[in-house]
Amino acid sequence: MQLTPNFRLRKPDGTDPVDVQDLNDNMDVLDAEVVKKLDKTGDASNVVNKFTQAGSRANLTSGEKLSLSLGKIMKVIADLKGVAFSGSYSDLSGKPGIPSGAAASCGVANNDTTTASGFVADARIVKIHGDEIDKVNQNLAQGQIEFDVDATGKGFYRKRGADTWLPFSNALVLMDGTGSYAFGGINNGYYSNFQLDNFDYSAYSKIRITNLGTYPFEVVCGTTSYTSPGTFDISALKQTTLRIFYRGAAANPPILLKVELIP
Repeated sequence: MQLTPNFRLRKPDGTDPVDVQDLNDNMDVLDAEVVKKLDKTGDASNVVNKFTQAGSRANLTSGEKLSLSLGKIMKVIADLKGVAFSGSYSDLSGKPGIPSGAAASCGVANNDTTTASGFVADARIVKIHGDEIDKVNQNLAQGQIEFDVDATGKGFYRKRGADTWLPFSNALVLMDGTGSYAFGGINNGYYSNFQLDNFDYSAYSKIRITNLGTYPFEVVCGTTSYTSPGTFDISALKQTTLRIFYRGAAANPPILLKVELIP
């Protein structure tokens, strides 16, 4: 009679008589042991697994032993700080500093003289300075002009109550068209003449001409003549002549042109 190495099942030799009890005992052993084996769809809730913590952190790999995978997971959990389990701020390491004393109190910054680092303006400061800005707006041009800035800091203005805000411009207004009696000594006839030699155009790219009267005119920039209102490119000009000629109904008439040079 021989026995199997694992479950010690009985294996009669060829000369041994057949004993039904041996068969029954073998069946009992097999029935008891088979239920202990895992199946792909079986319940593994009571399976006991032995493993040891991995020496260093490493990612899981498909096809590796379960004991190896659990050892890797155990290493990651062991390396976590205490705050991962407690959720408590006191278990953090390298905590940022929190201001204390006067610097931590917003109430200290309740006047317009507090400029120290760490102070925060309260609603009263915002209201005070907002009221001051409103007063400036009201005092400018007897309250007829309002000013504002957009998110980029670009300035705008408008007549109080108007729908459209106008951007500030760096244009040079040579003549505003309201009674500009600029002329260069030519008094005969019904016209005025204004001329600058070697005028520096280098800071400007365009000239804008607006005729606020009904009489003909001529604006000469270097060798180019303009006889109609509009905005014209002068970016190629450096230093050259600027001449403004305007006709009218009286001797030395006012130049009713608005002439602007635009950067």
